[in-house]
Amino acid sequence: MQESFKEFSDPHLPSLDDCRATRRSWLTAALASAGFMCYPPVVRAIDLNIANDSSPLTKVTRIKSVLEVKGSVKLKNYRSKIAGDQRSASIEAKSTLEYEEEYRNGPPEAGIEKDAAYQIYHQAELDNLIEKHATKLVLRESCRELVRKSVSDRMTTVCIDHPLTIAERDLVESPLSTMYLEQLFPSREIELGDSWQLDAEVAAKLLNLDTVTKGIIKVTLIEADDQIGQLALKGTLEGQVRNIETKIELEGKAKIDRKEGIISWVALSFEEDREVSEYEPGFNIQARLRILRERIERPSSGKTLVEMEERLDGSNSAELAQFDSKLGAYTFVADRNWTTYNDSGVDATLRWIQKNRVVAQCTITNMTDMEPGRQLSIEGYQNDIQKALGKRFGQFLEADERLSQTGLRMMRIVTIGQVEGVPVQWIHILLSNDAGRHLALAYSMNASSVEAFGTNDLQMAGSLELTLRQLPVAPDESKSDENPKAGETKSASKSVLVPPKR
Repeated sequence: MQESFKEFSDPHLPSLDDCRATRRSWLTAALASAGFMCYPPVVRAIDLNIANDSSPLTKVTRIKSVLEVKGSVKLKNYRSKIAGDQRSASIEAKSTLEYEEEYRNGPPEAGIEKDAAYQIYHQAELDNLIEKHATKLVLRESCRELVRKSVSDRMTTVCIDHPLTIAERDLVESPLSTMYLEQLFPSREIELGDSWQLDAEVAAKLLNLDTVTKGIIKVTLIEADDQIGQLALKGTLEGQVRNIETKIELEGKAKIDRKEGIISWVALSFEEDREVSEYEPGFNIQARLRILRERIERPSSGKTLVEMEERLDGSNSAELAQFDSKLGAYTFVADRNWTTYNDSGVDATLRWIQKNRVVAQCTITNMTDMEPGRQLSIEGYQNDIQKALGKRFGQFLEADERLSQTGLRMMRIVTIGQVEGVPVQWIHILLSNDAGRHLALAYSMNASSVEAFGTNDLQMAGSLELTLRQLPVAPDESKSDENPKAGETKSASKSVLVPPKR
């Protein structure tokens, strides 16, 4: 398998531009490139009922997956006064994943408690090109061991000790969930040429959707002998992800290793059109996905799925995400339903989304530094808040001062008032260190959302750490150019790194 991983490039698969026009021909070529042999037709009944084994024992596989995407990202145009106005940006991307996976799943009648998987990533990276702006994402070394489990009624990927960033979670949650590949098999004996439809719940799990609302995936046994089987897949589905509507059209093939009882090879081309949401951009893409799998005896870490599940039971990482503002020079852990809308370094805007609805908003502002050791009083902070709210101010509900979990001085003020007759609650938090650095977090929400919001502000502010930042330094006038060229202005020529002090 290691050699096959090295030889993973598949020249027979088409370019994304040709996916729609040459779908039927490339599948034939891809099948040949995977080393499939042509066997005489098998007319006797074949039992592929491997996935529905009632045994709760797990399987362990090693996987390599390559996903190539081309299309456009759909973004809300917040500057437009037209409701629903959007803009788009071209995108090209390629992700490469190589990992081990111990997994457990099955139908409810199988007596299996919960679907789950333990994954060890040896490679996980994404190359993105959006409007000619290239970025690269690599999964952190500290998050190479992950668990997939049901969280808030949907399968999600969790790093036990260090919450994943939103981008990292999107990277490892492939469009095709390998732990469900064996559920492509039917629950009855079949003959060569037989077709069947995937159950909507199975299709949703396989394609990492919350629900399938319309459409089918048709699977056909097109070749088989005592050792292998070949399946053809084709279908169009409509469904939802985090209450976001999406449409998927796919076509591809898969190889069955009957001896090992697994799908060992998959090649898919698909198109997906996902709506824009409050939580994330939409997209319209064409993609091709190739997967190689082999059965292995046990995970290389020596750990097991059961052990990792027990560790996860004592952690709340499943509900959290890591946020890292390099421009703003701070990092924090917060509820995974927060999403960043903009970050200039001076200001950042985040929104807390529930069921595709904005429940609360947070603005994080890097304040002007004070002299080292100097701090604003809580009375002075309250006075500043009241002045800023003006006629919207109603009254203060809470005012307290404490140390955060990261050792920063934290002042927290809760205020109520009205905006255009609607009751609103604000939470203002000021974080500071002995070096004079100050960071303000301002939360706003309708009074009706206060209970649902809970202690989100304390989780975010309490875990926030100030990191190194680059600050401009005033130019040395004695060494500056006395006669700058026309059109030039004097500017800072140096910068310094200012570490936070606690």
